Amino acid sequence: MSRQCEKAKICVDDCGIGKTFSAKYLSRTLKNCFYVDASQAKTKQLFIRLIAKTIGVDFGKYAEMKANIKYYLKNLPQPVVIIDEAGDLEYNAFLELKELWNATENCCGWYLMGADGLREKITRGINSKKVGFRELFSRYSEKYTSPVPVGQAERITFYEQMIRDVLSVNMEDKTQLNYIVKKCLTADELGNIGGLRRAESILLIMLNAND
Repeated sequence: MSRQCEKAKICVDDCGIGKTFSAKYLSRTLKNCFYVDASQAKTKQLFIRLIAKTIGVDFGKYAEMKANIKYYLKNLPQPVVIIDEAGDLEYNAFLELKELWNATENCCGWYLMGADGLREKITRGINSKKVGFRELFSRYSEKYTSPVPVGQAERITFYEQMIRDVLSVNMEDKTQLNYIVKKCLTADELGNIGGLRRAESILLIMLNAND
């Protein structure tokens, strides 16, 4: 995610590929990059309060906090706000994203992240002509970004490389690396393959068994 590209983007992709980890890492390492977990603040007031708290302007009443968010984001150098689990937001909270984008246009980058639920929420809102969804999608580049390939063969290759890269720097004994990768890439009854969460679970089980 570059600060020099689109002013706002939507990332919709598989669970367990490290989206949240990457977003939190960016918020810790990039100046004026803020990470907000929308699953912890689904209503309008809780959502605004969480953004305000994350930025450091959570004082005053609801309207004052919203005004503070807009003011500070417009005056900070190159701010970026990452909204994780954006599909969890209630309708009224979701509409706040359009208002905040409008107030900080050309001043702040916005990045929505989620899994299939976020895509379905936006698509359903647009198809039912629900107020705000078409406008919001337009402001967020009118497309979804996704690092995971669509084709099955390319998808498996992507997952294998991702799991190997992550595990190789987190395992002292790499003799079981191929075993864990194979277990993760074995499809379940629904045809789904495992990502980093499954890899972590298998690794922890193996480590606990050896204690």
